[in-house]
Amino acid sequence: MSDKGFEEITAAGQKVTITSRSAVEITEVTGVVAFDEEEIILETGAGKMHIAGEGMRITVLSLETGMVSAVGKINGIAYLNENTGKRSGLFNRRG
Repeated sequence: MSDKGFEEITAAGQKVTITSRSAVEITEVTGVVAFDEEEIILETGAGKMHIAGEGMRITVLSLETGMVSAVGKINGIAYLNENTGKRSGLFNRRG
């Protein structure tokens, strides 16, 4: 985590910016599979992404630009392995 309170991760041209575990911005999003207050599942150019948290809320959804922003307590972010259904960690921290 940087001293500015955010972490930026890039995977396969995709950019994920996490700010103080309370906000996330993701690029290269092609669709929303499911969402509620505890999880958001996105279809992205790098594969399905699972965001786990509490009080999660999507604040920006633009499939034209491929941008999604969400707020809430972020507990973990992982790509879902399409073959096994298991998660592979991008940022996976509980608590």
